[in-house]
Amino acid sequence: MRRQATSLWSCRAYTKIALRPRICTKLSLGPRICNSETIGRRYVRIYATPSSTDPGMEELDSEVGKESVKPDARFEVLGAPFSLLSVQLSPSQNLYTRRGTLVALSGKAENAVSTLSILAPLTRAVLGIPFLYQKISSTSPITALVSTKSPLTSFATVHLDGRLDWIIAQRSALLAWSGHGLHISPRINSRMSIAHWGTTHATGRGLMAVVGKGQIYQISIKAGEEYVVHPSNVVAYTMTQHLPTPYRFKASTLRFQIPSITSLFPDTRFFREMRKSAFWKFLANTGFTLRTWARRSIWGDRLFLQFKGPTTLLLQSRAAPLSDSLTTRDINEMADSPAGVARDAVSLDAKKVDEGSKSSTLTVPTPPRNPTTLKFATVRSGKVDIK
Repeated sequence: MRRQATSLWSCRAYTKIALRPRICTKLSLGPRICNSETIGRRYVRIYATPSSTDPGMEELDSEVGKESVKPDARFEVLGAPFSLLSVQLSPSQNLYTRRGTLVALSGKAENAVSTLSILAPLTRAVLGIPFLYQKISSTSPITALVSTKSPLTSFATVHLDGRLDWIIAQRSALLAWSGHGLHISPRINSRMSIAHWGTTHATGRGLMAVVGKGQIYQISIKAGEEYVVHPSNVVAYTMTQHLPTPYRFKASTLRFQIPSITSLFPDTRFFREMRKSAFWKFLANTGFTLRTWARRSIWGDRLFLQFKGPTTLLLQSRAAPLSDSLTTRDINEMADSPAGVARDAVSLDAKKVDEGSKSSTLTVPTPPRNPTTLKFATVRSGKVDIK
């Protein structure tokens, strides 16, 4: 892998198949082709996150054909590796940063107001997400410097223009954000979904800064491609119609099944009453805790997430503890999934088809489903253009 002067690493993935002739030579005869062999080649390139906050508007503008509206604030990461965040705020613009991360402020300090903001403390405390943030606003333009207490973290900025929502996978990854139209909320699901439990959902328009351990890299997955990532390295990803699904690599080609211990005991009244006792529940909870610890500590390298394109991932080079990105229910769900097979996020359609085939003998052809499309509107000079 070769690093360029702009600190951008290679990142496009493609496959090239060609026929390479093998040339044989003899003393009396000229060169001739003996046979040919198929060569398969695939390049995987990963871009380091840029230091400026301006998104790649060139690609979006080439499709839309018009200029995009620039945000009122500007985020720029400084240092190599990135260790400081420079925030330029317009008048009456709010900056939310984690408590204790503000380093310095330039401009008219007498016009700046700093208050403590408590964001959904009950929900965030249960999920383990920080909820104490510092709200900074000013009536004049100011520039603030934001940093973290950990020496092994780096910054990355994300620009949200209202077209795509972002899911922040790590609990402590969100450091700061700005924008009146940006809405940040914790996600919790009673079904303990792998895509929504213990994460933060960002939607709307604005800027946000995330932190990760080591260097943060950006991976773009095209439609039809799949990518398997360890959950401890995932910082954030775009929310699309394909949610990440649990994936577990095969340990062997043989599939062993361990019988349940309760099936070895006879189904008598004595054992049924024993299962209702407090001692039996204590043993069951202890066994469940030990199994979860073993799956997290011993077999944790086999638990992965599978992403399907199109989507964008932000990965950190230094993995966080597995408990920071996955809960106990998530780990057990991934460990119980079939080896080498990704579990579908939604299986209601398959169940409906099975029930319909059993209840009736007539088969009615189902109309083809239209693919999910994303449309956005641009308002300019009193005209609305929908793309």
